[in-house]
Amino acid sequence: MHIHALTLMILQLNKLVDSGKYSDISISDVHRAIDEERVVEMLQERAGEDFDVSLINIYEGAREEYEARLNQIYGGYAGDEYRKWGVKNLGLCLLIAWTNEIIQVGDGLKF
Repeated sequence: MHIHALTLMILQLNKLVDSGKYSDISISDVHRAIDEERVVEMLQERAGEDFDVSLINIYEGAREEYEARLNQIYGGYAGDEYRKWGVKNLGLCLLIAWTNEIIQVGDGLKF
């Protein structure tokens, strides 16, 4: 997976948080989307044109790899978000934290 796909995802998520329009996306919503491996799809449905998925789709397979990596974190840490990442309210903030975690772990990332 290319690190640029992840940093572009963080920028898109940050934009959604900053807009203030998507605070209703809960941690439970994110858990459900991660479990179903449809986070990007859920964000597209909820945010529409405010979420530019074309930037992530530039990198072949990035979307699927992102979903799989989020699912790995979810499997090990769901319910422990506040203790480990300080997130307890906003689902988008959880996605930012976990996307950052993927970068920090760095396994198999291309630069």
